[in-house]
Amino acid sequence: MESLGFSDSPAETTVTYVARGQTTTSVVTTRPTAPTGDMVQDLWDSTELDAPSLLDWKPVAPDRKHLRGRRFRWSRVFLVVMIAAVLGGGAYWLYQRPSAAAEASVAVVEDQATKLSAALDGVGDIGEQLSAPEIGVNLTASDLVDVDNAARGLFDASGDLPGSENATRSIAADAASLSFEVSRQMRDGLAYRGALEPILLAPALETDPALTDLTTAALEFSEWRAHFDSIRLALPDGVATTVTAALEDFSTSLETRQGFYLDAIRTNNPQGAATAIQALESDLGSIHELMMTNMSGLAGEVDSELDEARTLIGRLLG
Repeated sequence: MESLGFSDSPAETTVTYVARGQTTTSVVTTRPTAPTGDMVQDLWDSTELDAPSLLDWKPVAPDRKHLRGRRFRWSRVFLVVMIAAVLGGGAYWLYQRPSAAAEASVAVVEDQATKLSAALDGVGDIGEQLSAPEIGVNLTASDLVDVDNAARGLFDASGDLPGSENATRSIAADAASLSFEVSRQMRDGLAYRGALEPILLAPALETDPALTDLTTAALEFSEWRAHFDSIRLALPDGVATTVTAALEDFSTSLETRQGFYLDAIRTNNPQGAATAIQALESDLGSIHELMMTNMSGLAGEVDSELDEARTLIGRLLG
């Protein structure tokens, strides 16, 4: 202190505090004491506190009028309540959303399953007609198209199902796949039989050499043979493989058969020409019987798949 120009001479300082609304005073006296080297201890030893006003201090209730004078912020309360309501509603909506989405997806699957069931009912008699003695199918272009569209709709709807509906998705996908297969087999079977049936009839070739000449006979046989092969080569693949193989063997033999027929016409041998045509008719009849056997098997397979598809659809619809 002396180095800064202050003298360390004994002095006494008194500070008087007057509390608001009171007439009593509080005296705090500061006087120098011998320093000890501890700043806190020196400060404590050099201060004498005389505060008689603290001796009779008692807690006092707050002034109610003063409190009533303040404005209560109801807007803050409403804001907090509104925010809490919004957050709670949002959380509940997020919680309910997966369940609602799942229910909506299941409803779409059920709707598509109902459409597919009706479409399959519309083509139920085609399987029977595949193996009927005569083709009598009253099939419009939209019948099998309706099955395809409904099956595709069910398959697409099953893909939108959530993970919690794995069983439903599997059933729906199987029903759609079976329906696609049924539609394909019906379409191919009808196309196969409808195209093959006319060419399995023996050609109406002249067997009397007196009524035809060699050139005309050769031209007519060649035209029939070319038409036969054009139809055979255009048949759907994988429908009746044994029939297709028999047709190929028959087509290979036509070169020889044509030679027998033309030789009979050239040699004026009506019996030989008739025999050649009868051999054609017999072999074509055998191929027709083989075709009908294959169509019966295909019809049974289609009926089985139809029943299975309807069973799966029934499980979807409950």
